[in-house]
Amino acid sequence: MESRENPLFGRKVFFINPSLFIENLVVEMLREQEYEVYVLSDFRRAKSLLAQFPDSLCFVDIDTEMNFSQWFNFIKSFSNDNNLTSLFFGVISEKANFEDRNRFLMNLKLPCGFTLVRHKSDKIVSSFVDILELNGAKGRRKYLRLDTKNIKEVSGYLAAKDKLFAVNIRDISSVGFSCTFKKELAPLFQEKTLLRNICLNVGRKSLVCSCVVFRTTFVDEATGMSVLMLTNENPPETKIQILTYIIDYNNEVMSVAIKNAVHDSFSYAEPDIFSTLPIVHSEEYDDLLPL
Repeated sequence: MESRENPLFGRKVFFINPSLFIENLVVEMLREQEYEVYVLSDFRRAKSLLAQFPDSLCFVDIDTEMNFSQWFNFIKSFSNDNNLTSLFFGVISEKANFEDRNRFLMNLKLPCGFTLVRHKSDKIVSSFVDILELNGAKGRRKYLRLDTKNIKEVSGYLAAKDKLFAVNIRDISSVGFSCTFKKELAPLFQEKTLLRNICLNVGRKSLVCSCVVFRTTFVDEATGMSVLMLTNENPPETKIQILTYIIDYNNEVMSVAIKNAVHDSFSYAEPDIFSTLPIVHSEEYDDLLPL
């Protein structure tokens, strides 16, 4: 059953069969704005993969691999599978005309609209941002956050009293992180305390950060937990390096999921529905576009 309620932590965004322009410019710029975006070049793996992420937003580029009728049948087929009906679809094309666009809009559920790519510039990114915001791509969060409790290459150290104290990084984002620490370090983690000597190891990068303690609680009698926010004292590269690590890590995990996805061998050539759909004047359905 389709749900229009936006998930608390947002939605994954997939670009299926994207052109080089979409992949190299639009996808990268959306990632820089902290949307969780993935590229799925092999549409034959889409159904198996997306069944694992049923709240996702999916933009299908219909200009290659199949004709418009086959792409129409491909998108429509998702509505016949109860495991896939909650996906939100949109269509992208450089080759379609307004009549083609309206055939898709009239006869398919496309919460993410139909984007005609007429001019290849970074201005189109703002159109995609509007669509993503309309459909709750970020949920209530503003920044990508990575759960790092089981990631060994993410760790932290605090320099205090001429000693190094280990802290366990629980999750991290480009604006801050949470960590746990031994109770005896609690005086160092009082709320609103400024810490200029936190060292974060993020992949192959070692970052010395300035942070302010936003909130501190206790997990149990022996363990404290704090949320720390990066201050403006940190160079811009710190945020970029953390965000880059999060994006790269997520992409590596998704690449494994894509590789393991079952290949779809179904033929979308029959029946040839698209050519028999009515043609309408474009202005009659412009209000269906979330742009």
